[in-house]
Amino acid sequence: MTKVRYWLLNLCGILSVSISLIFFAGCGGCAAGKGTLTPATGVYDATAAADVAVVSAQNIREVAMGVFDSFMQVEKSNAAALLALSPKIHETAELVRRDGQKYLDALTAATTAYQNARTPENASKLKSALAAVNSLLISATKQLAEATTRKAP
Repeated sequence: MTKVRYWLLNLCGILSVSISLIFFAGCGGCAAGKGTLTPATGVYDATAAADVAVVSAQNIREVAMGVFDSFMQVEKSNAAALLALSPKIHETAELVRRDGQKYLDALTAATTAYQNARTPENASKLKSALAAVNSLLISATKQLAEATTRKAP
């Protein structure tokens, strides 16, 4: 039973990321493949080809902010009950509180650097920043799922 629950929690995390990517695929600007902002000049060129990596990073950042915020609100509002249910929920919430903004800021910086210069080094930094945010996003989603599916002792 524990393996099934663990598998379901992993699935919830993967589904949340997948849903965000599906949302990204359905947005009008990205589907048209047009529009890009040059951070150095602050000029938006509606006719330039959009960079999928940049748009994905921006959308993932926005989704992560929403999940982190919801997770921390739920944990704070139900701290005692959730701590009794599973200390891991509280630990993950504290991790999100401590590192979430840092990870999001690193993603923004990596996205901007990549927009300014699409070098292999900047692409690698963007991938690393995305991986860090994604890891924390999956952890928060798992713990939200745990909080909603597990019965109190």
